[in-house]
Amino acid sequence: MHTQIGTLICFVFSLSITFAGAFPVKQAGNPVEIKAINVADLMKPSAFLTDVVCNTPEGVVFTPSGEHVWKLEGGLANKSGTVTLRPESGSWDVSKYSYVRIDLKNSGPGLVWIRGRLDNPGAEDWHNSTPSSAFIMPGERAVLGFPFPRADEANDAPAIFDRQSGKPNGHRTHWKPFDPANVTACLLRIESTAAELSLEDITISLTQPYGAEANAELLELPYLDPYGQVRKLDWPGKLQSAEELKQRAAEERKALARDPGPIAFNQYGGWANGPELEASGYFRTEKYKGKWWFVDPLGNLFFSHGANSVGFGQTTPIEDREALFEWLPAADDLLMKDAVKKGRAHFMIANLVRTFGAEWNSPACDRVHERMRRWGMNTLGAWSDSELAEGKRTPYTAILHVSGWGPLGHGIPDPFSDGFKSSLTNGLSSIIGPERNDPWCIGVFIDNEIDWTEEFVHKTFKLGPEQPARQACINWLKEKYVQVEALNEAWETDYPSWAELSLPEQEADVTEGWPSALPEDATDALKEDLVSLKRLIAGTYYKTCRDVMREVLPNHLYLGSRMHKAPDEIMEEAMKYVDVLSLNSYEPLSGSKVPEGADLPCIDTEFHFAAPDRGGLGVGLMPVGDQLQRSRAYIAYVMAGIQHPCMVGTHWFAFADQSAAGRPGENYQIGFVDVTDTPYPIITQASRQMAEQMYSIGVQDNKSLLEVLEALWKK
Repeated sequence: MHTQIGTLICFVFSLSITFAGAFPVKQAGNPVEIKAINVADLMKPSAFLTDVVCNTPEGVVFTPSGEHVWKLEGGLANKSGTVTLRPESGSWDVSKYSYVRIDLKNSGPGLVWIRGRLDNPGAEDWHNSTPSSAFIMPGERAVLGFPFPRADEANDAPAIFDRQSGKPNGHRTHWKPFDPANVTACLLRIESTAAELSLEDITISLTQPYGAEANAELLELPYLDPYGQVRKLDWPGKLQSAEELKQRAAEERKALARDPGPIAFNQYGGWANGPELEASGYFRTEKYKGKWWFVDPLGNLFFSHGANSVGFGQTTPIEDREALFEWLPAADDLLMKDAVKKGRAHFMIANLVRTFGAEWNSPACDRVHERMRRWGMNTLGAWSDSELAEGKRTPYTAILHVSGWGPLGHGIPDPFSDGFKSSLTNGLSSIIGPERNDPWCIGVFIDNEIDWTEEFVHKTFKLGPEQPARQACINWLKEKYVQVEALNEAWETDYPSWAELSLPEQEADVTEGWPSALPEDATDALKEDLVSLKRLIAGTYYKTCRDVMREVLPNHLYLGSRMHKAPDEIMEEAMKYVDVLSLNSYEPLSGSKVPEGADLPCIDTEFHFAAPDRGGLGVGLMPVGDQLQRSRAYIAYVMAGIQHPCMVGTHWFAFADQSAAGRPGENYQIGFVDVTDTPYPIITQASRQMAEQMYSIGVQDNKSLLEVLEALWKK
């Protein structure tokens, strides 16, 4: 497919680098006719891995069945096991490609779930590795796809693409390190509904050649077409004209009229035909028959099945990147006045104007509510457009960002200060309207992903003597030790007075596990006190948030701080005060981050799965091979939450794809709709199918997750 590229490389590549800012931006008209590259062609095998050896569980064998082809068969004890594929010697170097795919057919009698992981030396699930997964029904063929990241210094794309996670040269970024030149293994964690395993026609191939030279066509500017799509790629569902937008809208109106949503839902999306519990007029939580639930204002069980950032705010910066865009509205184009704001392009809004006209907002909001209802989604998650919440047609969660870059570190405020409490009071007083009561509001998140893993206690002791958090920590130590001499004896330190107290720090940074600023020879007493001081600060933060919520919004739930990572002691403090523990959990299944032994309502407030087969080059934090596997990973995640005794909801991030040009940074194909506001039918239909049964499944306790999924997908 690259035979014609060589003659273009010097010309196109030099233009891309040197004259990126000189490309004219077209102000109107139809897209330029081009010969687009089909995404499916990019994903076809270019080379095969052949030097493969395999370690299998007892009773399972891995044997060749043709050139570059293997089969895996036998009996799986406990219907699960791990298969490890390794190179015959050394490691695999896949750095000349951007995608590793394992094709296979499930010839066995049961649903097979494979969680794959490409490993570097020292691999763990969230370190030196990259994941993928596939759910394969009996008789199906599937792709376990690994669109992997690589280090920043490996990027050779022109600088104009720097503000994208996924770039047209094949470069992808991730905060987790991965080196494609040193792949030591591929782990396949297999679970099945049947003990008999039979996977056939297994091939391991490499595709999407890497680098600017190999992808010169994709690097051609302009990058985005007038609708915000990648211009040089083609895929199923790509929009071709403004007329097609209107046609799609008309067809969807008919479909929404035919199917208004799950019959099991009441007006809030609670279980209309389920148990009737106390109706408080607001959302609350209750443990019912061993499982925690939200209870909606009518007294029905409610599982919060929602998405974050529902609305029309997907944007990308314009300044110094004008050459990326085939079309931007002219300054005097009043019809498209909302399509560019504050130096950012709003392609979704431009497409909504093309669909509905100048007064696009109201019909677009109506369609969002109708879509979510039809897809069985009942919650507007964090950062959703306020107009949607004000419509009082879909329950919503509010979010208050009060901490920001706090004095104790990233996202950590001084919870002992009067300013913190007043900021909470002022923010909560206005977050859901002047009446401070709204039956459609499930609750309020306060802050997001506070980085409790930083050494915030050490930072506290570096603050001035008048800082309330420092004073609180000193007072706690005074109460325990009374005299500074007693503290010095316990810590093996020599502070002359309480006023001069700091904390001893190690010389080198810790790179493994939770960061620690303590020296290796710190005494047990010092280590224990540090944990207690962490508890003091974090506990005061969560207690203050809870107390102010009770004062200002007594009828609404405190949903916590959307934790991404936190030591056990911080999690334990949060659980004392939140009404619902919110967890941003990019894991294969919901409930994976619920603390061991926890008995309180929890909600997974961020997760997603992305695939590289629809023109979006960024594949998020949890990549899979294609749209079918994206939908199946989604359903499995939500169903795991429905079955978990603590989980009361799951919120997908995010409702719409991010701009292919970056927001900046992330440009992930993670939406239920694309940049043209067109739904992805595979995942929306799967959501609808699941939602019809989610409540009845949620009260069952006699089937495993895979058994539930197998029954669901057979229909």
